[in-house]
Amino acid sequence: MEATQEASILATIRSLPTNYRAQGRREEAEEVQNALEEAGKRSSVDCITVVGLLHDLVVTYLKRGRWKAAEDLGKIVVESRTSLFGEEHPSTVTAMGNLASAHWGQGHWSDAAALGSRVVETRKKLLGEEHPRTLTSMTNLASIYSSQGRWEAAEELEIQVLEAKRRTLGEEHPSTLSSMGNLATIYGNLGRYSEAEDLGKQVIKVSSEVLGASHESTITRKSNLASIYRDQGRLDDAEALELKVMEARTASQGPDHPLTLTAMANLASTYRDQCRWADAAGLEKQVVETSRRTLGNDHPQTLMSLCNLSLTYRGLGLLTDAEDLGMEAWTTMKEGLGEQDPLTLIAMSNLALTYHSQGRLNDAESLTLEALDKMQNTLGSDHPHTLSAMANLVSIYESQGRWEAAEQLNEQVVRRRRSTLGDQHPHTRASMEDLLRIYRVNVADGVT
Repeated sequence: MEATQEASILATIRSLPTNYRAQGRREEAEEVQNALEEAGKRSSVDCITVVGLLHDLVVTYLKRGRWKAAEDLGKIVVESRTSLFGEEHPSTVTAMGNLASAHWGQGHWSDAAALGSRVVETRKKLLGEEHPRTLTSMTNLASIYSSQGRWEAAEELEIQVLEAKRRTLGEEHPSTLSSMGNLATIYGNLGRYSEAEDLGKQVIKVSSEVLGASHESTITRKSNLASIYRDQGRLDDAEALELKVMEARTASQGPDHPLTLTAMANLASTYRDQCRWADAAGLEKQVVETSRRTLGNDHPQTLMSLCNLSLTYRGLGLLTDAEDLGMEAWTTMKEGLGEQDPLTLIAMSNLALTYHSQGRLNDAESLTLEALDKMQNTLGSDHPHTLSAMANLVSIYESQGRWEAAEQLNEQVVRRRRSTLGDQHPHTRASMEDLLRIYRVNVADGVT
């Protein structure tokens, strides 16, 4: 590389602290400045060393869930390493993989999928299809596809990964078990519950034998199986397993750990499905209070706990409290995550549900339409969140007595859910049953 190119890269990097301060991002400015000062302490300072330190900072951001910081700095690292080494150098490809993860965390799933695909193809070419790093990249890409609701594409990738790991690592290797668990989750999201349950139980059995019943990976697989039970409506089975998961995580991680809070939130979700609103509210209040104290008011996990408690308050008929919490979550997410972030859109859609329950049908319709438009643009028309928002809008139309509009929209929901989830998925069946009810109303009213 020419000296002028290295000088240009270093100039860009050295300007970052000043640029971050101008944007009010003082913490990131200080962190980059510290990295530059660390580089300056070394006997020989070159461009490669400085970029390497920034790459380490990106990894730190990813581990802490600071997606925006990781994304912004990750772009600079990728551009710098591409200039220094070329697109197919291992260091560049690693930086690309980290940037794809940052895109994923930001909800920029199209960008994540595009970059993740490049990483997979490059690693296949350079390392081979069964190299551990190639398989890791494929697993990451499958996760991105899952976030996009592209379950069949995720399934195809995860099956390839699982078969390769079985050949190279064996059936009982922890990495193989992880892939089996991932595939079981995908089957559940596809509504293929029998396959999901069989594979999930197999993973738990082997994981318990190889790693131990109290190992974190085993507990995670039990949590995933409980979710499969809940999605099938097997709420007693889900509750029993989630109680065990919560007790295990409290014992191993402590009552304030994020994983313990997640277990509590999952159990509360089952209580909601059982209409045990008071039990759900009791757990969710604990989750909110602990999340605020340990993670902060602006942390995504805290904000989602507010959304969950808002839903429970709605079930209890505490609509003012539900609105206040829902509004707090949505407003904070807009400021911290951005208006297009998937979590922001979920909070927006949930707030519209509260408006619906309050009888504020015009407000509910307006907010749902806005959320739906943004979901279609950012997530796609067939994403599960988008289809849920469409189903919510159908319900609003029904409450408004706009049965023709409800029929036309629900026909789209049914068609898309049958295509993406299959005929037997609970969401598909619920939409089909609602559509039949709408048909009966329209026939009775003489609407053709």
